[in-house]
Amino acid sequence: MHIAIDACCWSNRRGFGRYTRELVTSLVREQSMHRYTLVVDAATAAQGEFPEDASLEVVRTREQPTRAAAAAGARSPSDLWRMSRAASRIPADAFFFPAVYSYFPILRRVPTVVTFHDAIAENHPRLIFPGLRSRLFWWLKCRAALSQADRILTVSESARTRLAAAFGRAAPPISVVHEGPGGIFRPLEDADRARAVLARYHLPEGLPLLLYVGGISPHKNLGRLLEAFARLLRETPCHLALVGDHSGDSFFGCYSELVDACRARSIERAVTFTGFVSNEDLVALYNAATAFVLPSLEEGFGLPAVEAMACGLPVAASRRGALPEVLGSAAVFFDPEDAVGMAAVLARLLTEGPLRESLRAAGLAQASRYSWSAAARETIRVIEDVSAVRARGAG
Repeated sequence: MHIAIDACCWSNRRGFGRYTRELVTSLVREQSMHRYTLVVDAATAAQGEFPEDASLEVVRTREQPTRAAAAAGARSPSDLWRMSRAASRIPADAFFFPAVYSYFPILRRVPTVVTFHDAIAENHPRLIFPGLRSRLFWWLKCRAALSQADRILTVSESARTRLAAAFGRAAPPISVVHEGPGGIFRPLEDADRARAVLARYHLPEGLPLLLYVGGISPHKNLGRLLEAFARLLRETPCHLALVGDHSGDSFFGCYSELVDACRARSIERAVTFTGFVSNEDLVALYNAATAFVLPSLEEGFGLPAVEAMACGLPVAASRRGALPEVLGSAAVFFDPEDAVGMAAVLARLLTEGPLRESLRAAGLAQASRYSWSAAARETIRVIEDVSAVRARGAG
């Protein structure tokens, strides 16, 4: 089967990009009985390193789609037309969009699978979009994708339930395919590397390090984390590192508000915003930290928490969205809207060595349940299924 894949999210530094790179690379390398063509804009094609066994269909657009589809932006009709026309000329047997974020219409009937990672934009629109215009564009894009998709992919049972509720009868069948930690995320026995990465990001040695990794966005609930951290500091000396791109990110952000919150609580010296961190440095940070925290109001999967577990880092997480499902009994949980309770959970995690050791072992076991190889096998199964269903209908 010839499968065309939208690869415009390849260079995105958030979850859409990681999902696209990891899953598509596994598809091309491990499901090699099929032929793959990656449809990508020229700017992304110049930035990315793509699997050698995949063909590239490079489309020249005025603006990079992942930048144009930003929270405050909109993709131009001419760029959408260029992407649609080029993709529709590919004689593919099926089309796969790893993220609805960069969706564009296919101008012919072809079995189509679209990944909706979560329903966060539907459940928390004011935390995702800065205004009504961007909400409208998102709604229109999602409805176009729903009308064309034979199947939706999503990344957890929790996300499937929320998407079905959000889209109702408009939703085609929804299949769950989990994400997984990349092979680079593992325990390290390299104290020098840990010290070097702490120094690189100006993080103190000798203090317990609490680590967050993800977007610097309102729905991640980092303001409440800072409130809890200020309480924690009264009893437990420690440092908080917030890892995430806050300068080049196209998503709706709240970096300046968080900096102001640190100053207002007089905790700015105990909090470090690292900015974007490479995978190599991120592995070292996971291994150098004392505990990981993910306080989001909703997650479709929560991949950074699974990556932390794969590195042997104990995890504390919000009791919302997919996190209880994905992390199971291998994490400790808190109400993300209760700063006092969050601080109490973090204090236990930072001060109770036996608890951390227990969570380390449980986390390694839990993370081993997920892999991109398994995701690739399950994704191919879905694409083959929708193709067979369409063929039977045509017959």
